[in-house]
Amino acid sequence: MRWIVILFLIISAPALAQDKPGTRVSNTTQRVTQDETDPFRDPGRTLPYLAYTLGQLHYLAYACEGDETQEWRNRMIELLELEAPLSGNRRERLIDAFNDGYQVEQRARIRCGADAEAERRDLARRGAQMSQALLNEVLD
Repeated sequence: MRWIVILFLIISAPALAQDKPGTRVSNTTQRVTQDETDPFRDPGRTLPYLAYTLGQLHYLAYACEGDETQEWRNRMIELLELEAPLSGNRRERLIDAFNDGYQVEQRARIRCGADAEAERRDLARRGAQMSQALLNEVLD
């Protein structure tokens, strides 16, 4: 069931990472470099960061589309149901991260428009990257 939400998050905002021409490295070198620098390799850090990003997205949707918009909040609820269905430290940590992301975005965002839309796309892309990293952990 966990992979369903992760896959859903990936599909909603696909990451568009591509290699630049002339920068190709071997798979072994790339894997070592990715493992050392990929901030999403540790699910213990990735889940709260994903919750934080969902909070940011929820605020942007709420502020720019109205209070009826609950898509990102609903995704957070799904994440909680899968990753922390019982009350406890893990669940509280994810909820706090979501709320922190919402509040930080609320303080930073003054008005909607092209900048807000660009930020929403960037946040959705980042969320998709984190979801893909979590999915890779499950499938590996």
